[in-house]
Amino acid sequence: MNSRNGGNRLLKNCSAALVLTALMAGAARAQVLLLDNFDDTNGPIASQGDGIVDTSEYRAPFGGADFTGRTLFRNALPAENVSTTASGSTDGKVAVLELSTNNPLDPTNASFYGTDLLTKRNYALGGGLRMTTRMRVDAATAAQGGMVAAPFLYEVTRENPPGTLVRDEIDHELITNNSAGPTDNTFTNVWNDGSFASAGSGQTIANPTGFDISQFHDYRTDWTPGSVKWYIDNTLVRTVTGGDVPNDPMQAHWNFWAPDNTFAAAYNAGLTPTGAPGTTYRVELDKVQVERLNTTLGPNLLVDPSFESQTQAAGGIGGWQLFNNAGYDGIQLAAQDGDVSLKVYGPFHSSTDASGAFQNVPASPGQEFEGSVWAQAPSFDPILGRQNYTTITMQFCDASNQVIGSVNFSPGANQQETAIFDGRDTNMIQDEWVQYSVDGVAPAGTAYARINLFFIQLAHDGNTVDPGAAWFDNAELRQIMNNAPVENADFNGDGKVDGADFIIWQRNSGANGGHATGDANNDGAVNAADLAIWKSHFGGAFAAAAAGAVPEPASWLLTLAGCAALAASRRRPA
Repeated sequence: MNSRNGGNRLLKNCSAALVLTALMAGAARAQVLLLDNFDDTNGPIASQGDGIVDTSEYRAPFGGADFTGRTLFRNALPAENVSTTASGSTDGKVAVLELSTNNPLDPTNASFYGTDLLTKRNYALGGGLRMTTRMRVDAATAAQGGMVAAPFLYEVTRENPPGTLVRDEIDHELITNNSAGPTDNTFTNVWNDGSFASAGSGQTIANPTGFDISQFHDYRTDWTPGSVKWYIDNTLVRTVTGGDVPNDPMQAHWNFWAPDNTFAAAYNAGLTPTGAPGTTYRVELDKVQVERLNTTLGPNLLVDPSFESQTQAAGGIGGWQLFNNAGYDGIQLAAQDGDVSLKVYGPFHSSTDASGAFQNVPASPGQEFEGSVWAQAPSFDPILGRQNYTTITMQFCDASNQVIGSVNFSPGANQQETAIFDGRDTNMIQDEWVQYSVDGVAPAGTAYARINLFFIQLAHDGNTVDPGAAWFDNAELRQIMNNAPVENADFNGDGKVDGADFIIWQRNSGANGGHATGDANNDGAVNAADLAIWKSHFGGAFAAAAAGAVPEPASWLLTLAGCAALAASRRRPA
């Protein structure tokens, strides 16, 4: 009797061990949206081997417009494939963010010259979004107070109330003021439709003893529909839930700047702007990754997405609606695939205007969408060096086909921030197909989601307009499907997810029961799906925090070996 019960317990423990080991090996597989080791091999051929970050993936502000604290952000992209002398790099190569005490664009010597690197595309939440950055502050920089280096998500697309810009933002900031003691601190903050007058929900993080911002660490943010969680080297350091959780698509940023005295925790009056040549400080980016969790993309909703059938429809419903100088071409430029692509060029109205095409698909409020297209700017009809650019935008329309919301649609100064090709950008890629994406969430009153493919022709020098053309091919508009279960792995209700909750799950695995017995997704069963939720909430650090409930890796091997032996013995004929 005891032997049989002991065998059953061992089988149950073996089952739990096998399930958990499988989860450790392959759980939470995600859709990787961005992965870059900064070794100058990412992106189209034209963006490789040039010593700067991937020009198809990232942009820098167009100097003179983006100003934060006492810092103007430079319009040059950071260098990459730079050798680092610090240990802990994934491959010994990094991108370098710089902050200079001399701003060459400021003759009054009143401001710093910093860096803001950001993705051209934005990222909708879906079932969850994870952003991980491996980075360090240079040791000499860490010793100087008054600077901030941060990986963060950020977007400003709305007015609430009308006329007042609001933002969604998730920050993890490395503050050099906090690096003087035995333990360096970081600072986290979050806004959901927060005004620029608000301080957000900031909190200083008491990092582990010996933590040093001049060493490489992984700074990870898990953004889900119900929470924002910050991790350092896979250790959970803060959680925010409720109304502070953002819900709008955001771009990924990595910046380096010097604040003014309105950010008292990071300000240092002893750090001042100077004349030339000044002092330059450094931050090293070793690896960045952005991935979606618990998310799938629906089918392509567009009619004639590759322009082969040249389908057109009134109002863009059921096909493309072309306007101004847009037409189908199968002669001047080889299509990305098939025989035809869409050519667009300026209206030549001696004023700022656009040509292009759009298409509407049925949509409902709250749905998330991802639009994408491939584009090429050929050198035989160049945009480069001229006042023209191309972009993909998303809009939402009511039942009368009137626009009620827009993403990346602001003809004029702001449009340059999300351009596929911009003639004013000296790093613009020519003669190569490049893909670009945009995400959006349908607002109240939405009946249609619209994808726009634009060629913008800017008037300059007294209403002069420039020539140039671009081609589009293989467009997509897909719904982003949230597959995230209702997640709550705090089975004992003590306000944290830890080893005690794992033990509850383990004791009840295979049974039917409620939340208190280990049913994290409330489906009436305690099984591997609930363990996966526990794993995602716990952060993956099983052995360290489960207090013996989960064996060390070597013990797992022994347990699995025992499981295999037991299974083999039970398969033998009697």
